[in-house]
Formats: sequence, structure tokens, C-alpha cells
Amino acid sequence: MFTGTSRIAQRCFRGAPLSGALPKGLQARTISFTRSSRASSNFPGGSPRYVRFGSDGAQGGKPGGSGSPWDVRRWDRSTKIVAGVGSLAVAYYIAHLEQVPETGRWRFMDISPKYETMLAEASHQELMSEFQGKVLPPNHPLSRHVRRVTTRILEASGLGVLDAPDVTRPKGTEELWSFNGAPEEMPPEVGGTKKWHLFVVNDDKVVNAMASYGSIVVFTGILPVAKDENGLAAILGHEIGHAVARHASERYSSMKVLLLLAAVLEVIGMPFSTWAAQLLYELPNSRTQEYEADKIGIRLSSRACFDPAAVPEVFTRLGRLEQATHGRHIDFLATHPASEKRSDVLREMLPEAYAIQAASPSCGSTADHMAAFRDLWSGGPDPERMSEARWS
Repeated sequence: MFTGTSRIAQRCFRGAPLSGALPKGLQARTISFTRSSRASSNFPGGSPRYVRFGSDGAQGGKPGGSGSPWDVRRWDRSTKIVAGVGSLAVAYYIAHLEQVPETGRWRFMDISPKYETMLAEASHQELMSEFQGKVLPPNHPLSRHVRRVTTRILEASGLGVLDAPDVTRPKGTEELWSFNGAPEEMPPEVGGTKKWHLFVVNDDKVVNAMASYGSIVVFTGILPVAKDENGLAAILGHEIGHAVARHASERYSSMKVLLLLAAVLEVIGMPFSTWAAQLLYELPNSRTQEYEADKIGIRLSSRACFDPAAVPEVFTRLGRLEQATHGRHIDFLATHPASEKRSDVLREMLPEAYAIQAASPSCGSTADHMAAFRDLWSGGPDPERMSEARWS
């Protein structure tokens, strides 16, 4: 009996047909069980079965499977749109990264210099309309004072020239001042290089100065803080530094990033906080640009033979003015770092500034002329140094 049963079992596991050894009902169930074993078993008795890793049949829900959030096939339409737009935005952002030539800082910039030229003309017209009736005439002493300092800074660093003041020409000499050539064909002596527009605004209540897109604006309220030409050069160097580093265009470019971020957050259902954007993005970038303009500005004023020590002194006076007015808002210090910290950073740059000044041939001749002038007025000319007192 056991022998017969063993033979039947062997035939069942081998999958051999049973010819009458079992009743028909048991025989059908046995055949069904054998076929099921062959379909699902990877043992030698059954056919091999390939199971893809991470598929529905895989155990444990491995990452990358159909249950993973990174499985693109399971994303809905809105998620795919956000992912696609985000990928394009990242590629566009990386493609438009550049370094500030003066400091080497990396930034996002997608506004071309050609477009900035168009903005310069539009900005000039807007300023003329805004300050109409408040701009001092070119022959005013304060206008000449500001123009003299500005011209030295621009020409010392090869940044361009100031536009000719709008003065009345002697009658009958208009043709001597006319020029019909294109701006790019004009020689540098008559404005072939970049032109800057200067506005000296008669407003003693505004302690501010600014420069952007080829226009320089100086309010008379900041002149007492500047005190002299060295102090004014410190302020103008800082503002021209903003323009040289193209900070206005950088802010426009950054605004595009914020708008895109707001749109993406809106799609995924997260509210966009303007306060958080200002705190985490705008203000830190503004302070970074201010420090950068400080560094560029002290180099510009030093190269123009102005005293670098006046730069930290000006910011110290601005800080004292703010404290004296009990925290009254001063436009020049808006979104700016603390004056004390800026003064400390600028003092650390004085050795570099003096080295720039010493390397300038024009600054050396200016120092010699001033020393000779002091000698002539203090004790009279020294016969042995008469050759040094020549003015060239």
C-alpha cells in the first residue's frame, strides 16, 4: 500500500498523467495543483519566471517603483507641468550666471547692455520730467563743483564723459557746435565714448545721491555731509560704482526669479509671502550690492587722486546724522548696512586704495604740484628746488 502511494506521489510531482490511479475528482484537482505550481514556482520542477525589480510584484516597495514619488508615470498633469517649468527655469538660470568684473561675485543677469542703452535714454527723459524746475543751471557754483569731481572720477577710470552742459552759445556760432555724424562715429573728445547726464537737484531736505543707466543725480542736501571735494568724491564713487556694476539690471533680473517662484508656489498651492521674499532675498542682495559699491567706489575715487581716507569718514558722518535725527529715515541709508560696519570695512581697504593712488601717474604729478604750491606759500621758493616747482 505504501509502495503504491509512493509511486502515485512521484508521478504527481513529475507532472506525469495519472491513468485511472485516482478518482476523476481527485485527479482533476491534482492536475490543477500541478499546473499552478509550474506557473508560480522558480524551482526546477516549474518553469522560470522573471520578476522586474521595483515592479508591483517586488517586495518592500523599493524606491523607483510604481509607488515611489519619483515615478514620473504616476505624476498628474499639474505635477508634470511644474517639473517641466522648473527644469527649464534652472537651465535658464545657470545659462545666465556671470561674474561681476570688478569683484568676481557670481550673479544672475539676463538683461543685455544693448537693452540697457535703451533704458538709459528712457531714464534720462524720466528724470528730466521729474526734476523739472529743480535742477540747478550748469553755471551755478554748486553745479560746477559737482561736475568737476564727477569728471575726474569718470575720466580717471575711462568710464566715459559728462554730456556738454546746456548753455547758450554765442549768436552766429551754432554751426561750430553742430555735428551730423552718428554717435558711434564721434571721437572720444566730443562724446564718442559713453555719455553720462548730471543733475544737481536743489533740494536741501533730501540727503541722497544716485547713479543709474548713465544718469547721475546729486541732491544739494548731501553736500554738507560731503563737506569738500574728497567727501563728494566718496559719495559719487559709491553711486557710480552701482552703475558700473550694473546693479539696477541685476535687481530687474532678480525680480524675474521672484515672480517665477511665486507662480510655481501658486500652482502647487503654497502661498507666496512678499515679506519673506524681502527678508530672505531682497534685503541681503541689497546689502551685498552696497558693500560691492563701497569697494568699487573707493577704488574709483582713489584712482581719480582723491583722498581715500575721506570715504570711511563720510559714512561715519552719515551714521551720526541718522542718530542725531532720532532715527529719521535718510534715503541714502535705505536698505544699506550699518554705517559703522561699512566704515570699518572701508578702513581695511585703505592700503589697497593708497596703492591704487600711488600707481596712477596723474596722482603723482598732482601731489608734486600741491607740495610745490605749499612750499611757495609757506616759506618762499627754494632755489635748489626751483625745477621741482614747475607746473606742466
